[in-house]
Amino acid sequence: MPSGIDPNPCLRLDDILEEVEEREDEKTEQERFIWRRIQLSKAKLKGVTEIAALMAGFSVVATVELQIEPGTNQVLLTSFAITTAALVSATMLSIMICTCILPHIEAIAKVNSIQLATQSPHDLLIFYIDLAWVLANTVSIFLFIVDVVLISWIQFKPIQAICITLIMIPVLILICIFSIIFYWQTLSHKSEISDRKYHELEELNRRISRHDRKIVTRTRSNTSGVSSSSIFNI
Repeated sequence: MPSGIDPNPCLRLDDILEEVEEREDEKTEQERFIWRRIQLSKAKLKGVTEIAALMAGFSVVATVELQIEPGTNQVLLTSFAITTAALVSATMLSIMICTCILPHIEAIAKVNSIQLATQSPHDLLIFYIDLAWVLANTVSIFLFIVDVVLISWIQFKPIQAICITLIMIPVLILICIFSIIFYWQTLSHKSEISDRKYHELEELNRRISRHDRKIVTRTRSNTSGVSSSSIFNI
């Protein structure tokens, strides 16, 4: 056998093709993960914009149309003013975050280029995206319900106010429980994804190690074959 020729070229070609397929699968999975995160951030910001605008409009209308009668409890009025100001502040902050971040993500999503997708600010600004999501879908709804309860005590008689309070308080408790459970399950899901990615990287590392060992073994066998051929020729 001539020196320097691989004794089993078919096996080497199969290993190369297998390695190429593994790299392509890994690249495709990574691209899907990037696009999924971009679309999720985009959907979050769009949802925040809609719910925040609705809450802000309600708080402004409630403040303007509120009829305050003489002798109204000042504690209720002060509480209503505080909750309304907090509601407007939370919604305006979430809208500002969406207005600043959403155009950049939409521009990247419309281009449909993986090179530009890696330049999207959704990962760098994920804290602000989650902050806007929490402000619009948890804090604003909580303040909205409190505002409704306070308005009922300011505008209606005690009987009507008690009925409204008895209806809204269980809803408020259910919203808080759902928010906690949803947040906990979201963290658990992210943890499972991280563990899965870690195990996939470990498996990829083991494949690369096996591939490297095959290459080293094949190189040694080729070197031994060349040395034997040289000795035989001598």
